[in-house]
Amino acid sequence: MTDDNTNLPDNPDIPDTPDNLDVDKLDERVLDPGNLDAEHHALELEFREYLDSDNEEKVRELALDLSPGDLSEVLRPLSVEETTTILKLLPPDELADVLSEIDNRSLSVLFELLDVDEIADLIEEMPSDDGADVIAELDQDQAAEVLAAMDEEERSEVAELLQYAPETAGGLMGKEYTTCTEKQTAAEAVAALRGLEEGDLEETHFVYVVDNRGRLTGRVPLYRLVISGSDQLVSELMEADPLYVEVDLDQEEVASFARMHDLISVPVVDHQMRLVGRITADDVLDVMEEEATEDISHLAGVSVTEFGEQSSFRVARSRLPWLLGALVGQLGAVAVLNHFEASLEARVTLVIYIPMIMAMAGNIGIQNSSVVVRGLATGEIDFFHLGRHLLRELGTACMVGVSIAVAMAAVSMMFSGDPSISLVLGLTMLLVVLFAALAGAGIPLLLHRFGVDPAVATGPFITTANDVVSMLIYVGLATQMLNLGSGG
Repeated sequence: MTDDNTNLPDNPDIPDTPDNLDVDKLDERVLDPGNLDAEHHALELEFREYLDSDNEEKVRELALDLSPGDLSEVLRPLSVEETTTILKLLPPDELADVLSEIDNRSLSVLFELLDVDEIADLIEEMPSDDGADVIAELDQDQAAEVLAAMDEEERSEVAELLQYAPETAGGLMGKEYTTCTEKQTAAEAVAALRGLEEGDLEETHFVYVVDNRGRLTGRVPLYRLVISGSDQLVSELMEADPLYVEVDLDQEEVASFARMHDLISVPVVDHQMRLVGRITADDVLDVMEEEATEDISHLAGVSVTEFGEQSSFRVARSRLPWLLGALVGQLGAVAVLNHFEASLEARVTLVIYIPMIMAMAGNIGIQNSSVVVRGLATGEIDFFHLGRHLLRELGTACMVGVSIAVAMAAVSMMFSGDPSISLVLGLTMLLVVLFAALAGAGIPLLLHRFGVDPAVATGPFITTANDVVSMLIYVGLATQMLNLGSGG
């Protein structure tokens, strides 16, 4: 295969390059994908050097040399003041592209330094979905002022998107799409495409076909328009009954739908099947990252807002409620130990195994809950196959539990040489592993069934529940099997 196309015949049906296509975009610096972290760090140091020497021209040249995505990553470790200094040196169109990528912390500070008209001009340069997201970050009065300062067309698009809940298909979609009817020709569809701005054209993969009421009936891939005759009807080229989502579908379901069907662009319809927007693959990737961040934050017992946060005080403030909640939960384990204090005093040897039991219960619970949360997020596990999944986990827990129980009994024999204590520890570990496995798998499934985010069942919650129950099993068995008094 060769890149030489000089011998290709002229095709009058293939449109010329649009006049508004910016070929200079191809000159952006291409970073090594296998060494991105090092290159981003080197660029960060280069920016700091220019900023320290007040060399604004070099800062501007370097910023314009990078793609919006790379620049946003390089800016991430910089202070808000440094980030703002760099962004203010960019022309409006490049700045609008970068604003779609940077964190809200830098965005809010930048907007404090701009007047309403400047903010409105920037948002007009952005895709409608990104513009709506930025407006949503402003306070109510400032948002109203910015909307009033925008051109009517862009204002109506952004205002429409703001009506939808942010974590739905409507809140995720953009208004940059092209439509035609079945009776139009390929040449007419291409003419509609030629009227698009460059930024809109870059993310256009289909021309959507609608009826006279605006209802979605099909789509035409761009390649078909390119290779077809100019007088060929759209009805002959279109793919009928395309996949779509409704405006109120949750964004996580949208991402799962797009991933399942390998969709690069997803049309969005209202409840009357009228086409109202489209979601592109980059938006789907953002949702997947956002949902993964949310799940990981719940799994770790931290706040989503602390990812990217640089203030130790704010991070500590976001973590403290979770940890205080876990501390309160651990009082249950303390109450169990206090109730059986006499049993533990009678056999002090029992105390030395408590950390091993609690740690094992926590590990088993976190393992199982992590698998279930991930399975629910990807659609591999659902409530209607709950029995099959729990049976699998029960079988796994039995095999793991027996192995750990035997190992624990053997270890206790080496340390204490008391068969009765070894038997108690072996049975305890078996029961604890079974409970931790079922709790780790079952609780997220039940929460998911009742519409609660299953990730909240992990972290401190699962660990605390396992600690309390494992201590109850351990000292309860020891009291009964070793004929110890429970005290109280």
